[in-house]
Amino acid sequence: MMNTKRNSPRKLLLATASVATIAIAWILLTSTSQRKQSHVLRNDTSFSLIHRRLMNLIKDPKTVMPREIQVVKNADIPQFGVLLTCSDGFFDLWLNWLIFFERLAIPDLPVYLFAEDDVTHARCVELLDQSRESEYRADVTCLPWDFVFEKKEGSGSLRAFSYNQMGYKLMMTHRPTVVKRLLKEIGRHIIFSDVDVVWLKNPLPHIEQVFMNDDPVVHILGQFDKRRICPGFTVYRACPEVIKFIDMWQDDLSKGDPSKNQVPFNNVLEVAMSQGILVTDHDGSTSIKKITAAFLPNDLFPNGKLYFEKMTDAEREEALVVHNNYIIGYDEKINRFKDFDLWAL
Repeated sequence: MMNTKRNSPRKLLLATASVATIAIAWILLTSTSQRKQSHVLRNDTSFSLIHRRLMNLIKDPKTVMPREIQVVKNADIPQFGVLLTCSDGFFDLWLNWLIFFERLAIPDLPVYLFAEDDVTHARCVELLDQSRESEYRADVTCLPWDFVFEKKEGSGSLRAFSYNQMGYKLMMTHRPTVVKRLLKEIGRHIIFSDVDVVWLKNPLPHIEQVFMNDDPVVHILGQFDKRRICPGFTVYRACPEVIKFIDMWQDDLSKGDPSKNQVPFNNVLEVAMSQGILVTDHDGSTSIKKITAAFLPNDLFPNGKLYFEKMTDAEREEALVVHNNYIIGYDEKINRFKDFDLWAL
């Protein structure tokens, strides 16, 4: 009895020490696990954070694009031009785009096709020469490689590369430079369109309404794509702010994977909208200015997933421009166009 009483405090102390040791070990293990988890969370959310910031910064289409199109005098309407880039491997997609565009007979909207290779340039020039006698021919200018870059010796045909192939990636690196050169060359706002796009109706009145507005002044107008802007159908205002933005986009694009052109585009856009960029004005003075961007309304400018997979027939009837993205492969794009009667060849 006496021994039991003497040993009880010692046993209690040992038991308490054991519990404390287990508790400390558990705390250390949990703390390490939480640190690892929190690190993973920071890595996982860093890109989505930029999307959330963009969603807060980019204007909702309802605030900049009225559903009722106002009738305005021609003198008050900003002048636009359409830019596409194409290699020989994508020439049929370009022809399909052109056929649908010509059916709309939109006046005073010149089209500029930047030829990625000599074969494309030759085929485009021949096509335009043959079609000059048609009842309506769009005002198309085919821009050769040396419109922007030094002449390549023996530049041949680029086939229709898949999304992640090197040829496709190289094509993507050209886009900002071509847009910038044309903005400075023609002095018009530029509507950039991928060749896997079909214009079902004239989108110009809707775009003009946004660019005529002074409150706010919208510099970039683009297709909505996963809480960010898709550069595959984008409208650029002809102004120093946009020229500087394109310089930054080109610089960021050259540092990473060029096939993922949406990432540097939207990264730079977030900076330009939230922090501003150093702009050199026409008079040579410099100042910090912020870019304003807005989404095009989804129902009028749907992406491929929305138009081909989710919209009803009635909703598709309201669409102005459809982008055949969210599908990989040249033949796959053409087959999907055919399935929805959007292939004219």
